[in-house]
Amino acid sequence: MQSFADLRAIGTITATDGLFQLNIQSDYRPALLHLSDFSHALILWWADQAATEQDRNTLQFPAPYAKANHEIGTFASRSPARPNPIGLSTVSLLNVDVEHGLITVPYIDAEPGTPLLDIKPYFPASDRVEQCHGREWCKHWPQSYEASADFDWAAEFA
Repeated sequence: MQSFADLRAIGTITATDGLFQLNIQSDYRPALLHLSDFSHALILWWADQAATEQDRNTLQFPAPYAKANHEIGTFASRSPARPNPIGLSTVSLLNVDVEHGLITVPYIDAEPGTPLLDIKPYFPASDRVEQCHGREWCKHWPQSYEASADFDWAAEFA
């Protein structure tokens, strides 16, 4: 299938002193206007370290979760190994510096140097689901972004 997208990185992720920064290229800095009005944002990023042909053709694999002992489909996981290695993270916005193109966040589940694809403000009306469900093996996971900060995620992966 022929590519139909012309993806362009708008910046990169860096980590310094326990915080993460989204470094926005100068051409895209005007798009940050009023992002600071929001407490959270959705960040789309390119999992460039998982952009190998093998990773992009992986459709099933053993579940990486400690309490799940079965095969799992790529689309039932958050694995970066997928046909289009696009990551999605919800972040808390600590600071937005439009002039310097720096967004400071406490954490993002992407490696430093990862290319950023897009930023969208978090809207509870369209981004929050009050009644949802998942598999039995992950029902004990936190039910919010805030509770996730203190959860022992390392114990969840095999």
